[in-house]
Amino acid sequence: MPTQRAAYAFEKTRRPGRLVLRWLDGSMPGVTVDVTGAVVTVGRSSLADVRVSDRSISSVHFELQPTATGAILRDLGSTNGVWFHDRRVQTLHLEAGDQFKAGDCRFVLAAVATVEVDALATSRFGQLTGGSLGMRELYTQIDALARTPLDILLLGETGTGKERTARTIHAASKRRGPLVVLDCGALSPTLAEGTIFGFRKGAFTGADRDQPGVFEAANGGTLFIDEVGELALELQVKLLRALDNREITRLGEPGIQRKVDVRIIAATHRDLRQAVAQGSFREDLYYRLARAVLRTPPLRDRGEDVVDLAETFLSDVCREFGLEAYLGEAAMQAVRAHEWPGNVRELRNVIEQAAHIKRRGEITAADLRIGEGRAQPSNKVEDLIASNASYHEIHAEVDKLLLPRVLEAHDHNLSQVSKRVGMSRDKLRARLKELGLYSRD
Repeated sequence: MPTQRAAYAFEKTRRPGRLVLRWLDGSMPGVTVDVTGAVVTVGRSSLADVRVSDRSISSVHFELQPTATGAILRDLGSTNGVWFHDRRVQTLHLEAGDQFKAGDCRFVLAAVATVEVDALATSRFGQLTGGSLGMRELYTQIDALARTPLDILLLGETGTGKERTARTIHAASKRRGPLVVLDCGALSPTLAEGTIFGFRKGAFTGADRDQPGVFEAANGGTLFIDEVGELALELQVKLLRALDNREITRLGEPGIQRKVDVRIIAATHRDLRQAVAQGSFREDLYYRLARAVLRTPPLRDRGEDVVDLAETFLSDVCREFGLEAYLGEAAMQAVRAHEWPGNVRELRNVIEQAAHIKRRGEITAADLRIGEGRAQPSNKVEDLIASNASYHEIHAEVDKLLLPRVLEAHDHNLSQVSKRVGMSRDKLRARLKELGLYSRD
């Protein structure tokens, strides 16, 4: 699809985006802040959008996502928690006037309002598809930033299309070089530095020839650093130096700097501000990458995009494999109702699987294998607990519920799944085999 600015009309529209937050006690009683943003973070760190100078508040304690009637409150792994009516909560939908507590501080969401935004009047832009306001606002931001020299940080949940967004930005930038992908989640610790910066023949055992790294491969183009939050701290220092000077040094070539002309687009599903607060990501690298920040919206916030995407995926797979299936009304209702924790990637996998199994005729809600059927394992866990089952039996049932979803969300990439569940690849593989979930395919 064309990505020229002149190809599309712009329109002014409004969406939820303004919050008025008031402190009721703690170290800042009576203080009121009026803040705008698609997501607003609150914490003690300077990285938070709203800074609170109270020791009971974590560095990045909670976030507020404006909605039409209030805001979604999410605890960001804080030490002292978020509380609503003396009950600790992880996620909660607040309405204007609701009070809540974080650490020792009580807050009230005093008011909510809309903000005016620009949105492209199109449902397709580059490699991206979707006519929801969130997507059309993203198109506008890409259109404005693509031709600038700014590096970009892409934030978004797993499966929301961050790589497609990066490719769309690259295509619209008119940079003549290639787009090269560096997947930090799949980097081998022993080969990571050589992969990024390149190496000279003889630099280490097995280095039988000179090899450029991804910076040199992307010279004149764009380097897409996927899951940058997984990069080891020692490599973060070297990456920062390369970004500041646009120079790299190959392994085995000390003192020799090679100039590179590279535009950086980094992406992560992690909250990097929280990672900075925890010491697992460098603050100076965060600021260097976040010259411009874009968010890819989750599928649950994209309205009818979910049905349009489902029909697009079904049309593609039917055309490729000669199938004659179509989505029935019940299937469409199931698609609308599901939360899609794996986002667009999960939706595509579900549609493609249903199409291959059905082959011809109407795809029903049952064919999709989503919705109520997925809640049954959770009920079984409750039954096992109530029946005084052993820890091993309960843990096995939890893994049967969790691991298939995590595998699906990460496109069956064992390196990413092992990091998500905090388990080594070998232990993960053994556990999957034990549960009958492992396949070499």
